[in-house]
This record gives sequence, structure tokens and C-alpha cells, in this order.
Amino acid sequence: MKLRLFAVLALSAPSALLLSPRDALACGGCFAPVTETTVVNAHRMVLSVSPVQSVLWDQIQYAGEPSEFAWVLPVKRGATLEVGSDAWFETLDAATSVRITPPSSMCGGGGGVGCGAMASSADSAGGFSRGDQVTVLHRGTVGPYDTATLATDTPGALNAWLDANGFGVDASTQPVIDAYVAEGFDFIALKLQPGKDVKEMKPVRVVMPGASPTLPLRMVAAGTGASVAITLFTISEARLAPDGFAAASVPHDLLAWDFASQDSNYGVLREKALAAADGGRAFLTPYAQRGSLLSPVSSSAAPFGVQYTTSGSTTPVDTIAAAFVQQGLANGETEDAACAARLAGLAADGRVVANPCPAGAPLSDPGCGEVAATDIDARALACGPLDDLAVAMIGLHPKDVWLTRLEANLPRAALDTDLVLGPAPQQAPVDNWLRARVSVHAEALCGAATPLLDGDSASRARRRGAAVGGALGGLALAALFARRGARRLASRPV
Repeated sequence: MKLRLFAVLALSAPSALLLSPRDALACGGCFAPVTETTVVNAHRMVLSVSPVQSVLWDQIQYAGEPSEFAWVLPVKRGATLEVGSDAWFETLDAATSVRITPPSSMCGGGGGVGCGAMASSADSAGGFSRGDQVTVLHRGTVGPYDTATLATDTPGALNAWLDANGFGVDASTQPVIDAYVAEGFDFIALKLQPGKDVKEMKPVRVVMPGASPTLPLRMVAAGTGASVAITLFTISEARLAPDGFAAASVPHDLLAWDFASQDSNYGVLREKALAAADGGRAFLTPYAQRGSLLSPVSSSAAPFGVQYTTSGSTTPVDTIAAAFVQQGLANGETEDAACAARLAGLAADGRVVANPCPAGAPLSDPGCGEVAATDIDARALACGPLDDLAVAMIGLHPKDVWLTRLEANLPRAALDTDLVLGPAPQQAPVDNWLRARVSVHAEALCGAATPLLDGDSASRARRRGAAVGGALGGLALAALFARRGARRLASRPV
């Protein structure tokens, strides 16, 4: 069965003000024909915002064997489309995921996501057909995709072009596209080149002049089911949070650890917290740290520093940037093993990262020039072709950069307004390492002895266990522990 997906990504005009709510930069509607079966497993985005540019990385994960894949992005003039690395998402996702450690226990006897895209068959090998009243501004290739940049001022003309080129746009979405035309947007059309063996959408990134911190969730509503899962990483000089959405919180006192299955109930508590907050119109912030991209960070579970291990190495590293390089080496996306040391040397730098290259040119372009002596050359943060971190840091001061993870499972009704990001009310870090408070099946650890948990009395432990049971709807706690799949990158305390 072929997988056909269609996505619309809205990018607005540049803004002179950082975090202006008028500018939109985000993923949009997802569509699939009724004759096809499409399974989107996850949707992930990274948004970097600085005064000089905004960059959005986007990726969906899906089940199936796509021979056809296409994407349509409404953009303002000046936006450029590039391909990102798999290591970028793999590293950010795993390094910021919540980790649960078991309660400190002693035994009484002693001892211890979418946005997807729909496309029909390519009309010709690697090409797009021409259409009346639609101007093709640029054709090219980015990674495994053929791309075309389009312009029109005629309502309906772009819809006709998309239809002629195999983009199965749902009739209900055509007015939305016409609205973008009326607002002066250009469009980038992207489709998978014939014969490319892609099991997972190769990340794409869109670079836009100016600060654009708004995600148009109204476009996301197109083609979604009852709800849509979103994981958004933000990179800026502030911890960002959504305006107009509730802040969900997982009750840490109810966190339990099952010593038999070696797992926790965090997934169940998280799902309930997101659903309960304002009818599902909520975002959870499981991770926020200043300086964590380039500098080592400590944690409640790792007071001497968190370390990261990738799938390609057994040697732990102490920064997310070093893990990114390590994962890029493992993926074959770079050969620059010395890059991690250069990145570490910039961690505490208060200068701004500047782009020495012409607009739209990659950092490897021979036409790139030099930056002022008071600035950091963005090429110093690039590891050969592995340049996502370098692109994300342009316009930012390394020592001031926050990495924040936001998660939501939004019901369709919550997609009636755009997501505007602004500085969080509290610019405080959020630790993704949590210690469980309740012990389940402690006999697996203690045998017949009575477990003693974190100095709690037995009665307090029983009360907590009862509260956990109630929060899970009275069902057997052990039956509801959600096992997590193995990740390519893991972080661990030392």
C-alpha cells in the first residue's frame, strides 16, 4: 500500500521584533486520500528564533513504504528550504525525554506528532509540469526531494497546478490555499524523487528572515483525527511557552516505580495531565535548560553532571552538542570528529553568532565571506555537512541560549487558534530526570524483607500507593505501566 501524505507549512513575513505574535512559522494541515491507509506515528518540530532569522525543522515518522511523498509550504519571499540531519532530531528528542529513576530503597533485612503530505504519482521523472497563471520561480533538489518555488496572484490557479502535478488537495483546503495567495505568499512544492528508498521523512528546515514565533494550528487541523500529538523543541535566548494554552503538570507525588517490570507509570500520568488541563488545550514542559546545548548540565539524579551515550559509541559525552556530533558520526552524516571540541570552546561565549554567507547560501558555499572580529563565525559551529546546530545558533549568543521541550496532545477543537510563543512567566529550568515516590512490587528487590523508601514510614508509602491507584482509575497499577521502546540515544546520570 502506497503512503500518500500532504502537508502545508505556513511561514510569514519577517518581523523587526523578537517574538512578535503576528508572524507564523509552523506545520499545517495533513491529508490522505480515502483509498489509502496512512499511519503517522509522530510529529516533531524544532523552532529556533533570533532577531535576525527563524528556522523551522520538521519531520514526521510513519509506518509504510512510501514510493510517493510530497509537501507544499506557503512562504513569504526570502524563505529558503534546506535538508536537515537525522542526528539533530534523534539527539534533541532523546536528550530531553523524561527519565524516571526508582525510589531510593533499602530492605528491612538490610542491603540494599502530523504533519504529513499527500502526493499522487509523479508526472515525470523528478519534475513538475507547468501550469497557467503560476510562475515557477525556482527548481532544484534538496536531499532526496525535488523542489519548486511557485508564485501566483490568481485564486484557484495554484490549486489547479497542485492537482495537475499530483498533489491531492482536499476540496475543503483549497480556500485556505487561496487565502495564502490573497495574502501574497509564495509556495514551495516538494516531492520525493523517484526511486529514493526513504523509510522515514528526511528532516527539512526552512530558514526565514526575522523573528517568527507563531505556529498556525488552524492549518494543522486539516486532515487530523480526533487529536494530534506535538513535540516542539525551541531554541532561543529565553525559555519559551505557549500563550493562551494551559500549562499541564504531572503530579510527581504519584510517580511510581515497578521493581518487577523496571518501569514507571509516568506515561499514564502524563496522558491524564494533558487531557485534564483545560479540556486538552494544554502543553507540558518536561525540559528547559539554559546553556544545555553546548555546556554540561547537572540534574537532581545526576548532581555531578548528566552524560549522554549514542547508538554509535559506548563512550559517554557530557553535552548535547557532543552527543549530536557523535550521533552524526554514527549515522554517516559527518566525518568531522574534532568538531565537538570546537563546540565546547564556545559554550560560555557572549558574542553573537553571525552568518558569513549570502542569503540562501549554505555555510559551505565558497562565496561566504568573513564576520566581524566581535562576532562568532557560524562555520565554527558546523561539523562539515552536519550544520543544524550552526544554523540554529545564528543571531544568538551561545551562553544565553535556552533549549526547551514542549509536548501536547491537542484535541481537534483546540486547533481553532494559532500557537503564539512568548517568554515563560518563570525563567526557571525544568529537570527531565524525576525520581519515583512510590514503590510497586518491591519484593522483587527486597524479597520477604519490608522495603523502606526514602525514609518514609510504611503508612505514608501505603497512602501514596492508594493515591496512585485512584489516579489510575482503580485499575491494577502494575498492568498500566507503559513500556518505552529502545531509543537510539540515551542519557544517564553519573
